[in-house]
Amino acid sequence: MKHQIQLVILLLFYSNIFGQKIHVISQGIESDSSFYHIEKINENEFWAAGEYGILKKIDSLGNVSSQSFPNEGLNILKIIKKENYIFLITDNALIYRYDILNKIFIKKTFPNFKNKCFYDMIALQNGKLMVCGGTSGISKGEKKIPNGFIAILDYDLEEINIVWRSYRKFVWSLLELENGNVLASTFNGLNTRIIKTENYIDWKKDTKIKGLVHEITFFDNNIWYVGARNIHFKENGIIGMKDQKQLLLNKTGCLWSMDVINGKIISVTANCKLMIFDKNKSEIEQIKNLSPCAFYDIEKISESKIIIVGHGKSIYIIDF
Repeated sequence: MKHQIQLVILLLFYSNIFGQKIHVISQGIESDSSFYHIEKINENEFWAAGEYGILKKIDSLGNVSSQSFPNEGLNILKIIKKENYIFLITDNALIYRYDILNKIFIKKTFPNFKNKCFYDMIALQNGKLMVCGGTSGISKGEKKIPNGFIAILDYDLEEINIVWRSYRKFVWSLLELENGNVLASTFNGLNTRIIKTENYIDWKKDTKIKGLVHEITFFDNNIWYVGARNIHFKENGIIGMKDQKQLLLNKTGCLWSMDVINGKIISVTANCKLMIFDKNKSEIEQIKNLSPCAFYDIEKISESKIIIVGHGKSIYIIDF
């Protein structure tokens, strides 16, 4: 009940505060490829990837360099680092794996997933990988039958097995909790259904959420989510806790991604904004017009610094 009341207060207190130091590393240009995801590789190295297979390395000071790899021209939607490997998933049945120690890339296509988008991936506690998604084109806003799925595969990318599927729903986000339970956000065009498994195989319905939940995370002993009120990504955003009252944010656009810094949830939006949610102070800080381009992902450099990436190769580092 306490958190529900806090979300109501957040809705009432909606302010614009500009106390941060913003470093423009790369200004978004409409004609350039977009970065869709950024991942921390080590304390001073981040990889950013995206449209048409763009892949760059960025250090904590904002220096950018290219990372060569066997680019097939597919959109890279997610990067994850686990142990000595870096995995990159694409929007059409291909996954790259980089061996950090041997500095070798391999790529693997999955014929049974042709025209399928690998949208999210997590490394499971059992030593396997879990990947989700659906029909290629859905992630670009195209109207197609979703054909959503969740699958498990090994680190060598040799074998992939579907553990959940639905032709009516696309699967946007995965989250494994400390107890080994896995949550997934599935969307049918109107509402999200969070589904849950305790053994990676058998899934059951958990929570229904109005709107499209694009990302789920665990914070402050609660499951938090961000996304859009509907499929019109440039209209209204949403944020909330599972099983609690949802907060609607007018005209922010979809809240694509979030991270936590100093106890605050930071989220980037489709309408060029950075949203800062402080539960303890019951307020929302909105940093607007950083760029004329949408932001798609955020990564924490430290408890006082973040890096955000987005449309047209835009890269910003922000000090708090």
